[in-house]
Amino acid sequence: MKILTLNLHTYQELSWEKEDTLCSFLKKYRPIQETIANFITEKNVDFAFFQEAGQYIHDEADMELFGVLIKKSNYVRILSDILFEQGRNYYFTWDVSHFGFGVWEEGLGILSKYPIVEFESRYVSRKDDLNTFYSRKIIRARVYVGNNITDLYCAHFNWKEAGFVEEFLKLVNWIKEVGNDSFVIAGDFNIPYGSEEYLLVINTKIFGRRLIDAWVVANPEKPAQPTFRGDILSKESERIDYIFIPEGWEVKDSEIVFDKERVSDHMGVFCEVLNK
Repeated sequence: MKILTLNLHTYQELSWEKEDTLCSFLKKYRPIQETIANFITEKNVDFAFFQEAGQYIHDEADMELFGVLIKKSNYVRILSDILFEQGRNYYFTWDVSHFGFGVWEEGLGILSKYPIVEFESRYVSRKDDLNTFYSRKIIRARVYVGNNITDLYCAHFNWKEAGFVEEFLKLVNWIKEVGNDSFVIAGDFNIPYGSEEYLLVINTKIFGRRLIDAWVVANPEKPAQPTFRGDILSKESERIDYIFIPEGWEVKDSEIVFDKERVSDHMGVFCEVLNK
């Protein structure tokens, strides 16, 4: 399985000018989205996990997926459309967690080369109000890879102070409730490598197996290489984006991507793993 995770920064890489319409803004943003789609095509990505994936609040919904209203401005939908134009057929799913930057419905999305046969989303945060940034969901998409049923969990957790530990433990209980030991967890964890919270994650056992950090297995000499560029609030760049797989899976390769060609305030993490 070739996997990508990337926090998309909710259309904040370009400014919305006074003269912009939604159409003109999306047009000037498209080269960034094409860069991401080109990478997916080049690497033949099987699954892409996206956080801070937005759609415009005032846009009209014209599609429904698994009971969720999808708009033409939906970032993950646009990526799937660009990929289709490149001759690549990807399925997608998405759900909103909260409102972001005043005009975006900000959520999580997954692109999959394989049909998504089941979808579920749950709030794991203390808040479940669209009007607060601290409302955090996780989405689960089920796919068949060959004869194996695999569950894909896309996560965007809060920081330690805002409830990371309880949110992560809710995810662990959810996975156990679903009962499938073939799964991938990927996303923006908002905890730095080596922190107490990180150690909690890698020492947690699910179905008797620990979680493996794909990046560390492939790159043991540089475990803390940043995936976040830093901002006014945190200031420092850190590795806070992860792909976790169950112990026993093989990690063939992992790299940090979009580090030179900026598409977000985060860089992406790409890996190739084998479910043994």
